[in-house]
Amino acid sequence: MALTVDDRSTTSDELTHARERLATAFAARDHARARYDAAVGTSSELGAYMRLRQASHQVSACDKWLRWAESENPLATPRPDHTPFDDLVAL
Repeated sequence: MALTVDDRSTTSDELTHARERLATAFAARDHARARYDAAVGTSSELGAYMRLRQASHQVSACDKWLRWAESENPLATPRPDHTPFDDLVAL
């Protein structure tokens, strides 16, 4: 049985919330980048790098969600990034 989508109405509140989450993610990434730049060459460089990497992944996820919410075709979702973890869980 095929799944059909007859009506997918994204409210303006949902879009506003998605845009706000993306803006927050950008701000967090910028903050993490500044902290990483300050930590280069110190013992906290690796931790700062990992926080920057996580913040960048959050920006990507929020951007994909917003693009999907704004799209006309809900079945044409943005594909997620492939990660090494995907190889571990593939059956």
